[in-house]
Amino acid sequence: MAYAREALELARSSRSGYVARRLRALCDEFGPLSRDIRVAELGAEIAMLGTPWREG
Repeated sequence: MAYAREALELARSSRSGYVARRLRALCDEFGPLSRDIRVAELGAEIAMLGTPWREG
């Protein structure tokens, strides 16, 4: 959980689309753990991450 929270803060501060995508992939791996309130809250925070818009 601590590493995921650190990665979440990194994604927010750097607006890294790569980190956000990796965190979303992590949510897919939660499985039965997603019933834990702390994991569910983390998943909700990850879901709120925006993917940065890049100019082509």
